[in-house]
Amino acid sequence: MKLNELKPGDQAIISDVGQLDLPSSVKRKLLSLGITPNTRFSLIRRAPLGSGLELDIRGSKLCVRQELAKIIDVERTND
Repeated sequence: MKLNELKPGDQAIISDVGQLDLPSSVKRKLLSLGITPNTRFSLIRRAPLGSGLELDIRGSKLCVRQELAKIIDVERTND
């Protein structure tokens, strides 16, 4: 499942970041923000017009654009 498919309040674990054709600079940026495989997070809310997602990840709040959320694979958890 992709990050953009989650609903507010859902908790998940990141399983993979990016596709093979994703530029390495973008992949490095995501990794530096804490979006790494096997990281737990929760989706706090979606932007009013649907352009972004707010995550609670590693004790920080992070906003991710919809385009990036479509390439991040996650697994929903039942916590």
